[in-house]
Amino acid sequence: MDIIIPQGLLALATFSIGLVLGIGLGIIGIALGKIVSPSKDLPKKRERYECANPPVGRARGLLMMQYYPFLLLFLTIEPIMIYSFLFLLESYKYTLNAFLLFTGILGFMIPPLIFGLYSARRLELWSAP
Repeated sequence: MDIIIPQGLLALATFSIGLVLGIGLGIIGIALGKIVSPSKDLPKKRERYECANPPVGRARGLLMMQYYPFLLLFLTIEPIMIYSFLFLLESYKYTLNAFLLFTGILGFMIPPLIFGLYSARRLELWSAP
């Protein structure tokens, strides 16, 4: 005799197990980090390092931060695209709704993309004074 589990209950159980495992592993990682890390606060720990080398003297120059807006663009748009892709994989039943939702998501993404690209090209925003 086979036990029949409703699909909704199976999905809820799968999500719950994943959530409990994710939170549990996160708590274990934080606890292990607290246990393993040294409790004594050393002065070297708070110093500025460049490429893992201790600082020596005055810095030679300032770096341009022109890459920063591109990083912001990537970090905001990439997750939206991944979620959109995952949604579109499962939306074969509701083609029109999926198309409208994806078009709406693209409509929300285009203005920040244009602004980010425009501000990335403005060197006066990102160069040293």
